[in-house]
Amino acid sequence: MTRLWRDEEPAAESAGSLGATALAWLPAGDYEHALQLWPEFAASDLVTGPDGPLPHALYCRALQQKLVEFAEAGFPGLAVAPVRVEPFTAWCAEQGQRPDSAEARAEYAAHLTAQGDPGVTPWPPSRNDPCWCGSGRKYKKCCAAPRFVDAHPPR
Repeated sequence: MTRLWRDEEPAAESAGSLGATALAWLPAGDYEHALQLWPEFAASDLVTGPDGPLPHALYCRALQQKLVEFAEAGFPGLAVAPVRVEPFTAWCAEQGQRPDSAEARAEYAAHLTAQGDPGVTPWPPSRNDPCWCGSGRKYKKCCAAPRFVDAHPPR
């Protein structure tokens, strides 16, 4: 069973019964496009900072923190599923979903994972693997670097 992740946290008590947890993530370019297209996404806790939407790098750091929290809570099989605006919007039209919906992003992440999409990245990557965020840096020098794993990510 693939756990859907929406913009809120799943209950910790359900962690032991899950097979996998796929988190929807918008890559650079798609993230900025989604902020313009989907007001509900732009207003979500994961992307909103004190001065409005977070820059993409800080959005990735906030998602990294969620991944760390899920891992600490015992969620198995964590993965990051890239949500590209155009294919996602087409999928939503086929499925009768609203692209602005956190539920639709979660279902799409589960769909990508179930289909074995090559873009879905198991988390955490090895220290020397490329970072899941697409920066091109090694994971150990990017999202896994201690300076980025913060108990209180910027909001």
